[in-house]
Amino acid sequence: MDEKSVEKQKRLLNKRVADSLRLIGKQVVMMLIAVTVVMIFLSISGYSPDAVLVGLNRALTKDIAGSIRWAAPLMLAGIAVCIPFKAAVFNLGVDGQIYMGAVAATSVMLALPENMGKWGLLIAFLAAMAAGAMFALIAAAMKVYFNTDMIVSTLLLNFVARLFTEYIAADVLRDADAAIQMNASKMFPENMWLPRLAFFEPSSANVGIYIAVITALIAAFIFYKTTLGYEIKLVGTNPNFARYGGMNSNRVVLKTMALSGAVAGLIGVIEVSAVQHRLLAGFNPSFGFDGIVVSLLANNNPFGVILSSLFFGVLKNGGNNMERLTEVPQVITQITMAIIIITVSSNIVIKKVKLRRRMKKDGSAI
Repeated sequence: MDEKSVEKQKRLLNKRVADSLRLIGKQVVMMLIAVTVVMIFLSISGYSPDAVLVGLNRALTKDIAGSIRWAAPLMLAGIAVCIPFKAAVFNLGVDGQIYMGAVAATSVMLALPENMGKWGLLIAFLAAMAAGAMFALIAAAMKVYFNTDMIVSTLLLNFVARLFTEYIAADVLRDADAAIQMNASKMFPENMWLPRLAFFEPSSANVGIYIAVITALIAAFIFYKTTLGYEIKLVGTNPNFARYGGMNSNRVVLKTMALSGAVAGLIGVIEVSAVQHRLLAGFNPSFGFDGIVVSLLANNNPFGVILSSLFFGVLKNGGNNMERLTEVPQVITQITMAIIIITVSSNIVIKKVKLRRRMKKDGSAI
């Protein structure tokens, strides 16, 4: 490699590092703004504004395990959202894909012989990813072949998956021998439980956090180092140019949705195998929609998703702690998320307004 190539690679690396640092700085500013506004809101509502800091402090010091427990699924949900968003494909059906992944994993773990041990868990992971991918491809195929609006189709498929999961948990796989009857399957064999983090016992923090970080790194590699990543970004930014360049936009849509669904399926299998140890009808507290916020805050950047998911993990756990330790209701967490959405959305709107003004100015100059 000659000197010019080395210098070019160095400049490219420096640019990516600078962009990443700039993104992290924006995320930190948005987080601080959100917390500050919530404190003001609490003060106006008659609550102690310090309650937010009490909950967050406990989530960051005495209950780190709880923060990690929530950060793992939020990180995966953020990745599941940002993969298709890069291609301007809007997957609002992550929650449905989570449900289908959990159902597939549960069916496998209850059907396989117990002596398979961790091999059975591996098969369950593959089944969950396949189920999530196939369920996501339903909406993608409807878009490709019938030009169906993906926002509508993915959103409506969530209800199908949730009701299907309730039917499976309450009827097909329900544990009829349980002392307390509930809409849940039988417990999985212990050798098929995903391990929890030993140094945080007895919390539900588990090795899912490692899986989530690895998935984020793989997503970053796909975006920045592969042909598929280049196609995804080009289709998302300039679909006409991508088409003229010989790229098949429909194929990119199918690939991105399959990848997104597979990542969502991971959340399903982690939740049932590491946290619940069985399939519960209502195990998913809308991780998919939270993933949209995580991805938006990270500007659809996999590295940024790692940071923003950790923040929301702390926030969610801090909200739970705040409710226990103070008189402030846990719903304040949702208000904080809403404030961040408004902050991020306003930032996007400002960029678009500036772009339109610049384009109008350039047009008038011509």
